[in-house]
Amino acid sequence: MPTVESTIPSILFARVAELALTPALPVSYPDIPFTAPASAYLEVRHLPNSNVNPFVGNADDTQYRGLLQITVVYPSGKGIVALLEVAGKLVDHFKKGTVLRSGATTVRVYEKPSVAPSSQDTDRVRVPVTIKYNCFAP
Repeated sequence: MPTVESTIPSILFARVAELALTPALPVSYPDIPFTAPASAYLEVRHLPNSNVNPFVGNADDTQYRGLLQITVVYPSGKGIVALLEVAGKLVDHFKKGTVLRSGATTVRVYEKPSVAPSSQDTDRVRVPVTIKYNCFAP
């Protein structure tokens, strides 16, 4: 049986894969070989946070918290409007209140995702979208 630690990113990555964009963008997932195209793509990172044990019983659920960060990457020199449109679609796809399930594990997006300011690489512009989630599980 999979652990909560592996189930949470699996659930979140499955939700990313369901995102319908036109045109579709390639997605880079953690530790999966990926060659960045010259065109736009998404870069996914899972950032688990410290767990919280809000209940006193040893057998009570733990609150697993963390961030899913999806960075929209575009070639530089084309402006940021199209890039921000994709970021906005990610915000909508993971809107506050989104509930994702796999078996007995339920992951909830508890805040509206945040779009950070753009940053410039040599030949690319990057805009991270941060999705905060939690999950109560044994």
